[in-house]
Amino acid sequence: RVECLSSKDWLIRSEKMGPEPLDQSFTVDQFRKGLGASQSPVRSWLLDQRRIAGIGNIYANEALYLARIHPKRRASTIRRTEAMALLENIRQVLQGAIRAGGTTLRDYRTAEGREGKYAKRLCVYGRDGEACARCGGEIGRIVFGGRSAFYCANCQPARGPAHVYRP
Repeated sequence: RVECLSSKDWLIRSEKMGPEPLDQSFTVDQFRKGLGASQSPVRSWLLDQRRIAGIGNIYANEALYLARIHPKRRASTIRRTEAMALLENIRQVLQGAIRAGGTTLRDYRTAEGREGKYAKRLCVYGRDGEACARCGGEIGRIVFGGRSAFYCANCQPARGPAHVYRP
């Protein structure tokens, strides 16, 4: 959805948004503090634009896979080392998608009318039932928060109390 906003409306809207993950002044300690304050699944936390800006479902799934974190794991249980890996992977995924012109799965086009090329680099998103490129296990799909989450059960294991998955 695209909207044209006045400067005043943009200021009001942007004040409600979380920090920009590509801003190098956004630190892992700030990221970890935000995660630590939430009992939500980490994938849901990443999609909440009030907590962190600009991460959509595709990129959240990919960053979680690369960081080896299960999408339904409780955000507050993410350790600092995991937060470092996740933030770095969020940045790599977003920068890669920007360089590739975005991700075209069906109908997305750039402002110039071109298809985004990042879909060719997706590791888990939309690949349920396929083999994981890292371990050969099967990519799974679960639906929560009204959205599909894709993951590899081998590479992103659900661990003890940190995991809140309820089928």
